[in-house]
Amino acid sequence: MIVSKAFSILLLLMLTLSISPALGASTLPSGLDNPLPLRYPELNRAMAPSWLEEGYRATYNALVSTSDTEHGGGVDFGTGSTGNGLSQVDLVALEDGKAAIYTQAYVPDTLNAWRVAASDGSVSPEGCGEFWCSPDVLRKIPEKADDDLTVQRIPVTVGGKEYQAIRFDFRNENYEMALVYDLDTGVMLYHTFNYSPEFRDAGMLAASRGNYGTYELRNLRKIEIPWKDGKVPSWLGQGSSLRMQGQSIVQLQGASPYSSPLEVQLSVLQSEDEFAVMKQETYSQGFAPTTIRTVSGAAQLLGFWVPQEALGLSPGLIDADPDTGMQISVIESDSGNLIFEKTNRVDYRALFAYDAKGRLVEIYQEFNPDTATSSGFSSTRVVDLQLVGA
Repeated sequence: MIVSKAFSILLLLMLTLSISPALGASTLPSGLDNPLPLRYPELNRAMAPSWLEEGYRATYNALVSTSDTEHGGGVDFGTGSTGNGLSQVDLVALEDGKAAIYTQAYVPDTLNAWRVAASDGSVSPEGCGEFWCSPDVLRKIPEKADDDLTVQRIPVTVGGKEYQAIRFDFRNENYEMALVYDLDTGVMLYHTFNYSPEFRDAGMLAASRGNYGTYELRNLRKIEIPWKDGKVPSWLGQGSSLRMQGQSIVQLQGASPYSSPLEVQLSVLQSEDEFAVMKQETYSQGFAPTTIRTVSGAAQLLGFWVPQEALGLSPGLIDADPDTGMQISVIESDSGNLIFEKTNRVDYRALFAYDAKGRLVEIYQEFNPDTATSSGFSSTRVVDLQLVGA
């Protein structure tokens, strides 16, 4: 099958560069660790910017590439190609000095509509999250220039708007990274990296690859969450687990459908009043298991739970995202069920069903078409997962 170049490249980078951070660590829209809180510990103790509230979403244009393909132990580490995508970062809870963040990477498909390629979650200090750092702290950081870090105050223009910014350039033998923040609001305006890790086996160099990326602010907006408050339910306490089982059905034009089993297991690593952090393990026939860290918070649409207040919602449009074209609506609501629809109105539609306890009990997705083949035929895919253990 021929998958869009942007899809393969961005998904590769999200999966290979993202390192699941320790709880409380600060990451970036690229998935890389943010070095600022380590270099400036006062950011870990700072307050969030005064404008920041739960429900804020930052969208970044992403342009990423890999170096030419190299082989180490029979594994391809790059494609020598470039792709574009979007990284959307949602603040889903702000509680007791901690910020719970849910990030999704979108890529264009064969019809140039947007679909999610990867996602993860993190928890950072409120003074420095994925798309902001405390402007009070940033304004006090002096300019400097040395071998591993240069700090400059510079004017920049992003999206046609001028800013007075502070730029940090980090360098070591394996990577170069630049971070640029608006000094007025603390919003991250753009972030670049040139990342060349080395892989060694028994003291011998196995392979080396280069990865390059630029993430530039596209939009910052507040999502109107259709409930005022939300508390993590008792069934999602620390140490609890959820299991969803189902299948993926692929239909190639002119051929019989092919069905394969699918399972998602979630283990709660941390449970607070307004958010939970979970390890998500996905098992799909023919593929190696994947593990990510994710979050589900009070100010999150389509998380693993909804508060009781949400169960009384009336059908209708909840949110229309101007950057991805995704629309989220309530399509069914009664005393025992709540069903949301998410669609790009082109070739992707998903249903998220919740029961009377606020549990996500089913995810149903349609990809139509899913991919194109070299012969010109297209395939469709349906994924259906249901809660079987909690």
